[in-house]
Amino acid sequence: MRFTIRTGNDPFGRADPTLLAAMGLPGGGTLRVGRSHLVVHPGDVPRPTALLLGPLSMSNAGVKDGDVVEAKRAMLPQAYRVVLAVDELPAEPQALARSLQGRAATPGDEVEFDAAYVGGDDRHVRLRIESVEPGPAGLVGSATLVAARGDRAAPAAGRPATPGRRKAPSTADALLAGLDTERETLTGWLSLLTSPRDLPQAWGLPAVAGVLLEGPAGVGKSELVAAAAAGAGAAVKEVSLDLVFKPQRLIDVLEAAVKTTPTPGVVFVDRLEAVAGEDAMFRSQVAAILRWFLDAVAERPRLACVLAVSSLGALDRSVTSSPLLPRHLSIPPPDAQRRKLLFQAALARVPADDLDYERLAARTAGFSGADVLAAVVHASALVAHTGGNVTEQIVARAIEETAPSLGTVQLGEVPSYGFERVANLADVKQRLTEAVIWPMTDPGRFARLGIDPPRGLLLYGPPGTGKTYVIRALAHESGAAFFAVKGAELLDKFVGESERGVREVFARARAAAPAILFFDEIDALAPVRGRSTTSVTDSVVAALLTEMDGVGERGDVVIIGATNRRDLIDPALLRAGRFEVHIELGLPGLEARRALLGIVDTPFGADVDLDQLAAATAGLSFADLTGAMREAALNALRRDPSAIEVTQADLTAALARFAG
Repeated sequence: MRFTIRTGNDPFGRADPTLLAAMGLPGGGTLRVGRSHLVVHPGDVPRPTALLLGPLSMSNAGVKDGDVVEAKRAMLPQAYRVVLAVDELPAEPQALARSLQGRAATPGDEVEFDAAYVGGDDRHVRLRIESVEPGPAGLVGSATLVAARGDRAAPAAGRPATPGRRKAPSTADALLAGLDTERETLTGWLSLLTSPRDLPQAWGLPAVAGVLLEGPAGVGKSELVAAAAAGAGAAVKEVSLDLVFKPQRLIDVLEAAVKTTPTPGVVFVDRLEAVAGEDAMFRSQVAAILRWFLDAVAERPRLACVLAVSSLGALDRSVTSSPLLPRHLSIPPPDAQRRKLLFQAALARVPADDLDYERLAARTAGFSGADVLAAVVHASALVAHTGGNVTEQIVARAIEETAPSLGTVQLGEVPSYGFERVANLADVKQRLTEAVIWPMTDPGRFARLGIDPPRGLLLYGPPGTGKTYVIRALAHESGAAFFAVKGAELLDKFVGESERGVREVFARARAAAPAILFFDEIDALAPVRGRSTTSVTDSVVAALLTEMDGVGERGDVVIIGATNRRDLIDPALLRAGRFEVHIELGLPGLEARRALLGIVDTPFGADVDLDQLAAATAGLSFADLTGAMREAALNALRRDPSAIEVTQADLTAALARFAG
């Protein structure tokens, strides 16, 4: 976007709200202008294409009043460290960092500190930024350190303290990984609500107090709010509810936050479930108090609030549906990639051997960010007295001894057998590998061809052909958690219960990602709508469609269904983007039956010819063959309680009885 530079005030730029919205920055954001970066807010400008910059910002960018320049939107990471070109800082590093918070830092820029930060005299001190880590530029946030050149005594957050160690993300960066959309959305809302003038009123918008944030404990809600507020140039006042036991105390705490938070500011109220949950002592009064609080925030200019809760169900509907909270953001539990980054951040300074972070992430399904940190602390404690390095075996032990806080519901399992226990079915195993394992282990091969991997598969065929067995083996091969759900188990006669069951199953799978969510007998759960005598199944189908369409939010979760009657499933579930890959498992042929007989655990006698036995079992499914082997073993035990093998006579008798 081309702008005409006009003289404004430092340190933030001002631009027309409509043009910023056209650039994808409705509440403001970071722009690259000339050789510098700067945070720009919506504001009053003399003409739509004007960009107001202060003298220092113009000097940093290398532009002057009247220049027409190209300004591009920039997504900058939070800076770990900003190094100033001085041998000694003029004030405490923390004070200097606070003065720069919410601003963009680019090497070569000059930044100005007023008397409040350099000793109380009447001078303004200008210092040049020598470097930014990670480069080339970054946003100054609450975790950013300011240092003099050559000063490496205090390593930046998340950085290794010793030379030669790997560069690791900070814990905050790890928790924010994969949350770019949520971060940008929240930054936009906070920028809108804390802007220099009352933009909702200026634009004729309804009054708004803030945003409602939903997510389990330890998923990065605090870090997200801090990063978004820094991007909006606002200070954060976090309200603790840990010692709130009476309604009057809650009123006092919230009232003090509204009155004392400096503007532009954000009041962050976390863990609302502590006073609004089912176990809270005064839950019935909390809704009224929160409604009063929202009104108070909305009435104060340049103040916004973020209410955080583990589940929206803990709050009264009058709060969640309040027009003062028009935006709800949901923060998912850490997926495998975020857990990998968390391990890298937590172990960055710990003396450790080379660790397989991918494997550690795969072993921590259901772990929150706090759980990962707890496991690393436990592993460190296990080696502290020996002075040795943390090994992968020690971390694995620590993981086993750390209870996942997101595992209050049953987590998925990883089956103990893989494709080696699946008889034949080479084509089926290949197609499952392509559709499930490749997207999890090498997603780049799909990106190179510009396609998204399939997220849904349907296995169909007669009963007993091994649909569930092969999917369990697939879960082992992929290393994914495995959730098996019988279709009829989710059906409930009470209105809304079945739909909630569907949502909870998907939520558990997301928490344990990468995961395989397997719906057995899905025809019972999602029959063709309009044919049932009850509306429950129609609502369940709608819930399934909603969850399956949330591809971006579902993460590394593959949905697999199995049925004996594909024709009974609602057609909307069978189209591309849902259960788009259909794989038939028919009755096993001769080679498949022979392969199964070669891997069963049944000890055969010397007189048993497996080739002849395979030929004699035509028409039997895998389940039928397994049942026949069990019947032959029982026949051997009836004949001789100390028998250690199955003879041809036992097999012949079993097949005759089984066929009969």
